[in-house]
Amino acid sequence: MGKQTAIVAMVLAMAAALAPAAMARASTHRHHKPRDAASVHCDLFVSSSGSDSSGDGSLGSPFGSLNKLDAVLRPGETGCLRAGSYGSTSTWHQIDTDGTARDQITITSYPGETATVRGYVDIEANYTTLSHLSIDGSNSFYTQVRSGTKCPAPVSQPLVIAGHDDVLEFVDYYQSVPSLRGNGIGIGFWGDADNTVIRFSKIHDVGQCEAYDHLIYLSHGNNVQIYDNWIYDDAHGRGVQLYPAPTNAKVYDNVIDHAGEGFVIGNEAGDTVSGNEIYNNVITNSTGLPTQGIPGEGIHDLYGGKPGSGNSFYGNILYGNPGGIGPLTAVDHYDNTSANPRLTDPVQHDYTPLPASPAANWGIWSGRS
Repeated sequence: MGKQTAIVAMVLAMAAALAPAAMARASTHRHHKPRDAASVHCDLFVSSSGSDSSGDGSLGSPFGSLNKLDAVLRPGETGCLRAGSYGSTSTWHQIDTDGTARDQITITSYPGETATVRGYVDIEANYTTLSHLSIDGSNSFYTQVRSGTKCPAPVSQPLVIAGHDDVLEFVDYYQSVPSLRGNGIGIGFWGDADNTVIRFSKIHDVGQCEAYDHLIYLSHGNNVQIYDNWIYDDAHGRGVQLYPAPTNAKVYDNVIDHAGEGFVIGNEAGDTVSGNEIYNNVITNSTGLPTQGIPGEGIHDLYGGKPGSGNSFYGNILYGNPGGIGPLTAVDHYDNTSANPRLTDPVQHDYTPLPASPAANWGIWSGRS
């Protein structure tokens, strides 16, 4: 997807030997302590009643748009959006201003309030954090008609992460307009998306095109981490698609419910997909992707080029997936179980593990910020 579009299975004898080492690696990628939203210090302000032309970004004279805020923020500063709605299906919010490794730029809601950003969010900047926002990603910027399908156009561009060392946290991302639903979060379609982090977020209600719209589409990037998210309601794609060339990603402690399938790992000719670990996820109620003949399953892999190496799928819980774990040809897989995960209220999208859950000690996010 461009700017305008977007080995062999481990035998049981090896599993016993390798699982402890793999779990030791996993233990080094645990949870970042959630930030207390009430403790945020705001340097600049935006309000839906503010003005880009006459405002100076102060609390008493705020800017009126996310684009203006991004243009004036400097490394180490935090910009706060007051409660309200910003943009529409025809708005392109392009975030370009870089933070630094020492001084991340943060864009967040004003403490105690929730701002809603509407439209296409395109993060081109590096070292930028978006947090504590409601993002309605419905937009009309993806105009390519997908060849060989009956999929409509235009539909929504996903929230794109093209910069490196960016963080998406405590975000509620969805696409409220069914006729515009497409991919949800797109990582590394272009640019350098190394060290992206997505955590403590709800990503849901996207997709409409056969098997082509995914809740999270991890295309390229090294050392991407996706953890502690609730990912649900997309019968037209995967919870997370790792394709065609991510490397060394860590995907763990997520709940994926009611997607076409949980995961896919794969590549195209000339691409390398390697070193990716998928572990301690709960995958429930996969619906299947009938246009590709895929039953509801946890994961499968596919390769248009040389099969990837060092990819693993372990310690996951699968429940209510008619296709089971799914076929794997070049992904190490072990210690996955089929058990009731005992979540609080999946029908109402409360995926907090109950005390009796086999995932109770994983540290899965509670859904609160």
